Amino acid sequence: MHFVAIMTFLSTAIVPLVKKVLSALGIGAVTYVGINFLMDQAKAQVMAQLTGVSADVAQIMGMFKFDVAVNIVFAAVTTRIVLSGVNKVSGSKKSLGSVGG
Repeated sequence: MHFVAIMTFLSTAIVPLVKKVLSALGIGAVTYVGINFLMDQAKAQVMAQLTGVSADVAQIMGMFKFDVAVNIVFAAVTTRIVLSGVNKVSGSKKSLGSVGG
């Protein structure tokens, strides 16, 4: 008798939860791969554009830490995409102060 009640509970509560979790993980994996691919392509494009600069320009860019600035921009874009995804999945609005309006 208790076995039937336990199986009924598992089939009505746990199975849909497991399906939802597995679905979310699958969507997250596909999104991660897509974003990772796009960021790699963007970084490759930036590097391709910078290979033709002269040595003097490269030294000046090194003094101004241009590589750090580019990494900050890519990190900001990635963070914005991740926060946007978290907001859509959780259904709540998460923001960092005035960032992300």
